[in-house]
Amino acid sequence: MCSRRRDVSPNRHSWRLAALGMMCAIPCYAGAATARTTVSTDLVALVAPDGIVLTTSLLRHWDLADGDSVLLRGRYFETGISVAANPAAVTGGLFAEWVPVAPLQLRVGYDAYGFLGCNGALLRFPSSTSRFGKAEIDAAAGSETAGLGHRLLFTPTLRGELGSLLLQSQTDLAWYALSNREGWYYEMEYDTLLAKRDFLVSNRTTLLGELWRGGGEASWRIGPGYEVTYAGRAHIARERVEGVLFWSPTDRWGAIRRPRLLAIGGVDLIDRNRQGEPFALMSLGADVDF
Repeated sequence: MCSRRRDVSPNRHSWRLAALGMMCAIPCYAGAATARTTVSTDLVALVAPDGIVLTTSLLRHWDLADGDSVLLRGRYFETGISVAANPAAVTGGLFAEWVPVAPLQLRVGYDAYGFLGCNGALLRFPSSTSRFGKAEIDAAAGSETAGLGHRLLFTPTLRGELGSLLLQSQTDLAWYALSNREGWYYEMEYDTLLAKRDFLVSNRTTLLGELWRGGGEASWRIGPGYEVTYAGRAHIARERVEGVLFWSPTDRWGAIRRPRLLAIGGVDLIDRNRQGEPFALMSLGADVDF
């Protein structure tokens, strides 16, 4: 059963900040070569921390006309809405993504969280130095709090290709506002503690080699990665080394486009609760274009 405790006082200014961020992210896409509407679905399962989440997005995508320079090829702009659900929360979001030049991808988004008051949602810990590993989370079961949360997220990604190698460095810059009273709350996605108002920085850098290339966007890539996450007010740092596999067996199965599997596994090198422990993530997804 979900806890019946509730402490809700939403941040009145988050919608204004989100709207401003989205407006600043939208470029002029005049001259777009092609456009499509896409429904995209991904199911993600995680181990250490354990979890599962289903995300569905509706987006409008514009491929921008290629220029003469290699830097002006493969550009696009897209915007859309998303809904995600897991046993602890339901999330609704808005996002926009733009590739102004081939090596740079920019994404801005706003997410509104509805925490259900169970399954680890909004677990509150006494201090920023508290341990929040599996044993501590299991022991705190039943003390979850229902409430609301807001996140503004800016994600710049640098990309470069050399032959069959793809180097990619993605940075998440996030600002959170939680509706509950002051304290330190467990955040599942990045496995860390956040204050009622807090920021977080995370970077994942990967070097993937292409083992196979099919038609369209079908490919098989594999390689190493390194991830660093820092929670601002709690001063919690985490570092991971990992292996990454991406596989899209075909560009199209009937009406299904871009079927894909992403698998990540590795070891926590620096982590307050899980140092030396393995972790894993697996995601299955596909799109339908209209």
